[in-house]
Amino acid sequence: MFEKSALYKHTARTLTLTLALSTLSACSSTQTASDSENDAQLASTPAWSIDHEGWAELGYQWEWTGYPPMQRGAVIEHATAYDDILTFVGSGSTLSVLEANTGKVRWSRQLDRSTTRFVEPVRRDDTLYAASDTELWELSLRNGNTIDRDSMGTLVNTSPLIVDNLAIFGTLAGELFAFQMDNDFKLWSYKFDGPIEQPAIQVSDEFIAAISQKGEIRTLETINAHSGMTAKIAGGTDTELLTDGIGLYIASLDQSLYAFDIVDGFRYWRIRSSDPITVQHTLHEGLLYASTRDKGLMCIDTATGDVLWNNPEIGGWVLSVVDDSELIVWSGFEMLAIDKDRGDIIARTPLKNISGVRTDNITDGNIYVITYEGSVAKFGRR
Repeated sequence: MFEKSALYKHTARTLTLTLALSTLSACSSTQTASDSENDAQLASTPAWSIDHEGWAELGYQWEWTGYPPMQRGAVIEHATAYDDILTFVGSGSTLSVLEANTGKVRWSRQLDRSTTRFVEPVRRDDTLYAASDTELWELSLRNGNTIDRDSMGTLVNTSPLIVDNLAIFGTLAGELFAFQMDNDFKLWSYKFDGPIEQPAIQVSDEFIAAISQKGEIRTLETINAHSGMTAKIAGGTDTELLTDGIGLYIASLDQSLYAFDIVDGFRYWRIRSSDPITVQHTLHEGLLYASTRDKGLMCIDTATGDVLWNNPEIGGWVLSVVDDSELIVWSGFEMLAIDKDRGDIIARTPLKNISGVRTDNITDGNIYVITYEGSVAKFGRR
């Protein structure tokens, strides 16, 4: 699936963002569909058009529309926005990089066979790390040239976490392992009690954190996998783990939001819900924005777990905080501007017949809308 998280529906993430909406049809199963079947599917999808007035009410304006090259019949499976570039992975193993300022294609190349599955690539400086099920590619962001290509000898299931010369992956077999990229070998491996479907995250200079789909939570020393804190909850997660260097914040399929101390695993707080929580939560300056079915969109004090406000009429993924006064929220079918201090709706505009959205920054970020046809439109602040 392409989108970062599901709205009130439990679906598997391919990996942000990072986080597939329930309306999304661009699933990995399309890799085996014929070109004619894919073309027919796209033809039956209503075309998306830009509502300039609606975006203006949100405080945004259209800047450009770009077209990441893909094979005929392919769909975008992963998209990531940075300040200067955007990266796209198509279902035919095509990796493309677009310029953020203009939407022009910087480079595009097919990395492997069209049936090869790739997880979402990650960036460090001028290098892009793209992993298939069994291989890790290091690519120059300037021109797409291959810097290195290594076989990992293991079927990976998550995007890599890059720490120094290590690429850290999770697998469906419950293995978290660190691949030493300089010398091409597995430095360490740690066995969890169930599949790992979300990428590990770095919580401090020395430690990383990961969770299994059975709810085992651990921090591990990056250099040797010595165990730090450990905790246990009743389920895994469909969303990315978040940390502020103090707490580890988890939106769980066991119908709860959690905050754990990254040092000793002490549970700071828990907020229960009536359903599994599948919408990506957002962390910003001591506040956690999260959506549940019964409470809607919430603003939570990360230190205490107190709900400062909630709006049961809306829910979604908080993309960006603009002008330190408004939240830009993607609900799955509309974009909303929400008052940051009260949760009131300031403006809203329908956003239908698209496959996903991305932002390049949690603070005053640009918004990128990706269509079923494979185009991407940039909207910047007015």
